[in-house]
Amino acid sequence: MRKKLAFISTTLLVLSILAVPASAANTPALSEPDAMLPVDIVVDTQANEIRKVYDLPPNTDPSTLPMEAFERDEMLYECTDILREVIIGNETQVITQSETVESEKKDLETLLELLPQEKEVTTEDGYTGTLMLDLDSIKSEVSGYGTSSKAVTATRSYPNLSDADTNHIPKTVEDGGRTLTLQDVQWQTDNTYNADDYEIGDRYTAICTYGGTKSTSYVKGYTTTADYTGEVFRTGVSVIRYTVIFSGTPVEPVEPEQTSDAGAVPVWLFTVFPALAALGAGVGGTYYLMRRKERKGYEEMENHGGCYTDNAHGDDDTGSGGGVSN
Repeated sequence: MRKKLAFISTTLLVLSILAVPASAANTPALSEPDAMLPVDIVVDTQANEIRKVYDLPPNTDPSTLPMEAFERDEMLYECTDILREVIIGNETQVITQSETVESEKKDLETLLELLPQEKEVTTEDGYTGTLMLDLDSIKSEVSGYGTSSKAVTATRSYPNLSDADTNHIPKTVEDGGRTLTLQDVQWQTDNTYNADDYEIGDRYTAICTYGGTKSTSYVKGYTTTADYTGEVFRTGVSVIRYTVIFSGTPVEPVEPEQTSDAGAVPVWLFTVFPALAALGAGVGGTYYLMRRKERKGYEEMENHGGCYTDNAHGDDDTGSGGGVSN
């Protein structure tokens, strides 16, 4: 008997699980909140109007604006219009530009004649403004060197020569690390006397001029760079302002007798009713068979002197499989 009751209980549990409406397994997930938030919400209760204001970049697609209907204070608000406004603003930034000039000198006076104190600029992306010269940024470097040559001379005297013969004169001399060549000779004569006061002859002095060239290196010019710094600005579109207008209408209260679903049977009951009907039929049939078998057992017991045995199933509560004798 206990096994039969357990079987019936298990059957009821399984049928109850199967009877759960299918719609419960298909509950839609909550939608994610919209990331586009308004910067202002204006509520006009007298006109039953709500305006949501959005400031968006110029490249934003307006079709992505939230325009779904919603309920508030027993009013249904629906999107009726969208306004678009271009907000013009100024953008500023600080920039630095370098200027390069060539000069023969690098003194500040010369450089300031080439570098103005300020200059007007317009950048490629449309910024305009005035930049000021940064004196601390001025730097000069040598742009190149040149070489020049000039003539140099040196004079040498050679006295007390016996005659005016250039063979007694050096043809080259060294002067300041350079070799100079004999270019000119001037002769001078004088008379000298010995101690006994008689003439011994004329003596000669050679005044020689030696010449050559001297090469020198010089700076040909300077390259000077300087920075100009200042604030520039441009006028352009900053944001696009969208105003989404919602107009409200009262929400009509729905009474039970006016609803189209009043008295309607839920769809899931069409699944439950056949299952419950089958369950009732099964339980009723099982109970009927058990009662019938029980009555038959009592009849056999009366025919056999009061001894009843369930030989068909062998699952009596005594657990011995034999009959019970009185």
